[in-house]
Amino acid sequence: MKIAVIGAGSIGSRHARILQDLKHEVVIVSSHVNSHLGTVKYKSISDALKHDQFEYVVVASKTSQHFNDLNELFNAKFTGSVLIEKPLFASSHRVAKNNFEFAGVGYNLRFHPAVLWLRGVLPQLGKISSANFYVGQYLPTWRENNDYSNSSSAKATSGGGVLRDLSHELDLAQYFFGDWTHLTACGGKFSELEIETDDTFSILMKTKTCSALSIQLNYLDRIKQRNITINGDNGTINVDLIAGTTQFNETTQTFKLEPDQTYLAEHTAMIAKDATTLCTFDEALAVVETIGAIEKASNKQKWVNR
Repeated sequence: MKIAVIGAGSIGSRHARILQDLKHEVVIVSSHVNSHLGTVKYKSISDALKHDQFEYVVVASKTSQHFNDLNELFNAKFTGSVLIEKPLFASSHRVAKNNFEFAGVGYNLRFHPAVLWLRGVLPQLGKISSANFYVGQYLPTWRENNDYSNSSSAKATSGGGVLRDLSHELDLAQYFFGDWTHLTACGGKFSELEIETDDTFSILMKTKTCSALSIQLNYLDRIKQRNITINGDNGTINVDLIAGTTQFNETTQTFKLEPDQTYLAEHTAMIAKDATTLCTFDEALAVVETIGAIEKASNKQKWVNR
């Protein structure tokens, strides 16, 4: 399959390498040359679609560029499959009707084996009373051989900051517990990191199926953590997404997670046009709208109703 990867940054590089490992023909579309990816064949989407044909396009540009890139694909009447990296947009936009054969958004954490396990066992927990999602990772050591202060995470104009970078937790909260009804939040840049974006956010919300749901996001943890804890009528579930371990009351289980496993599963689903686990455009738009509501709640120091 001939695939175009739009964007030559760290995530574009990762998608290109994985797809090449899957023996697909990958063409890079970027205004910048990246030696890790080899030669950039086209510098714009319009140029690529004018001179070449693709069955599948991966949009892995800066978050702030996603809306424009998507519009270029719309306007070019591209009819293949499209995967857009998360978050879908830096801020809320109306998505025009398109001719895409199949589309998804890159919330690949849905394909983590412990998340797939949780999806299966969650009904056994009964009525949910509370849930907590926690993720923390130290930004300066996040990406090897990369100056964090010059990364997209550090720049507001690129769509950086924990709310967008670590929005997997917002997607998973929605995926498991449905739409929120009201929320409040506290967040901002509280550390000495050399960034212009938010490094910490604490969010509290009520959803249709969870009375008290909290989400903690930060760029500060020297000890990398990513956990989910859920309490229900029939006990407690804890999931450690770094260690790949789960616990349902006294029963524990460990899942082996290979490098790039979730990305491989995501691309396999996209190529097979299997929407079972993939995040849809509508779901990803809801995450973008949630980010806007969280920022509003934090700025105004108040509860926001849906």
